[in-house]
Amino acid sequence: MRISIIKNHALKISQLIAITCAILLGFSLPIATGLDSVLLGLLLITSLTSWNIQYPKIIKVNLVANLALLLFCILFIGCFYGATDLSHSFKILTKYDDLILIALMLPIFTQPKLRSYGQYAFMIAMAITLMLSYLIWLGAFQHTSLFAGRLPDNPVVFKLHITHGILMGFAAFMFAVYAIQNEGKWRWLMLIASILAVCNVLLMTQGRTGYMVIIALSIYLIFALFNLRNIIFSLGLLIAASSVIYISSPKIQSRITLTMHEFQTWQPMQGNNEASSIGTRMDYYTNTIKIIRKSPLQGVGTGGFEVAYSKEIEGTDMAPSNNPHNQFLLFLAQIGIIGLSAFLFLLWVAWRSAPKLPTATDTMLARGVLITIVTGCLFNSLLLDHTEGLFFAWFCGLLFAGLPSNKKTI
Repeated sequence: MRISIIKNHALKISQLIAITCAILLGFSLPIATGLDSVLLGLLLITSLTSWNIQYPKIIKVNLVANLALLLFCILFIGCFYGATDLSHSFKILTKYDDLILIALMLPIFTQPKLRSYGQYAFMIAMAITLMLSYLIWLGAFQHTSLFAGRLPDNPVVFKLHITHGILMGFAAFMFAVYAIQNEGKWRWLMLIASILAVCNVLLMTQGRTGYMVIIALSIYLIFALFNLRNIIFSLGLLIAASSVIYISSPKIQSRITLTMHEFQTWQPMQGNNEASSIGTRMDYYTNTIKIIRKSPLQGVGTGGFEVAYSKEIEGTDMAPSNNPHNQFLLFLAQIGIIGLSAFLFLLWVAWRSAPKLPTATDTMLARGVLITIVTGCLFNSLLLDHTEGLFFAWFCGLLFAGLPSNKKTI
C-alpha cells in the first residue's frame, strides 16, 4: 500500500515536471537555445516515465503524429544508403528529431487550459523580444555591454534576422488572432502588439523571409475571416497598405531592389559570388535539381546532400553547400519522392485536421503555423535549423493534442 502511494506521488511529480517543461519550451524557443536543450532532455525522460503505457494508444488515433513519426522513420532508413558515412548521417538525423516531439507532447496538452498556458508562454517571450528589438532600434543599448553587436539598422535580439523575421511574423499573426477572438482591453493590447510586430518585421529588420511570412499570413487571415465581397475589398486594402509601406520605407525598397537585381544578373554556372545571396541560392536550386534527377526515387540518403553537391560542382567556382536553402528540395534530394511525399502528406493532413480542433483560435493558429513553415521552407531548409524545427514540432504537438481522441482524424 505504502509503495503504491509512493509510486503515485512519483508519477504525479514526473507528470508535473513534463507539463512544466513542455510549457516553458514555448518561452525558451525564441530566446535560449541552451535552455531548449535542457527542457527537451527533462521532457523526454519525464514524459516517457509518466505516459509510457498510454503512448501507443494516444499516437494510434492521431494521424498528424503518425505521419511525423513516419517521416522520421524514412529519414532514419535514409541513413543506411548514400555516399556519406553512417556517423554523419546520424548527425543530420538528429536535426530532425524534433518530429518525435509532436507525438511526445500529445498526452501533455490534452487539457485546453495547458494548451492556453503554452500559447501564453510563447506570446510573452515574443512580447519581450519585440520590446527589446524596439529598444535596440532606438539605440538604448549602444553605450552598454547588453546586446553587443545588435545594431539599430537590424535590431534582432536573440536570433539571427531570418529566424527573428519568421518568429516575429508568426507572432504578429498570433497577436491578431487573439485580438479577433477576445474582447475589451485584452483585444486592444493584442492588436497593438500585432501592429508593432508587423512594423518590426517590415520596417526595422532585414529578414526577407519574414516579409513573405507576413504577406502569406495576412492573406490567410483575410480568407479565414471574410466573405467574398469583403475578401476582395480586404485584398485591395492589403495591396494599398503594402504599396504605402514600400514607398515610405527605403529599407524595404533597397532589399527588394537588391533581390530583383541579383535575380536578373544571375547566370547559370556563374561561380561563387558571396555578394549575391539570390544568385547563390539559384545555384543551389539548379544544382540540387541535377542531383534529384540522378536519384529521384530514394535520393542520396540522409546526410548525403553535402557530398552529392560537392561532386556536382567539382571543377567549378561555385560555393559548396550542405543544404539547398529549400526544405522541399532537400527532402527530395535526400530521401526522394517517397520522403517528400510523406512531408507533404503530413502538412496536408495537419491542414485538413485543423478545423477539428476545439476552438477557432486553435484552428487559425494551427493553419498559421503550417503557412509559416511552408513559406519559410520555400526559401530555407527550416527543419534543419534548431529553432524553426522546434517551432514547427512544438506548436504541432501543442495544438494537435486537442484533436478528438476517439478516432483518427483526416
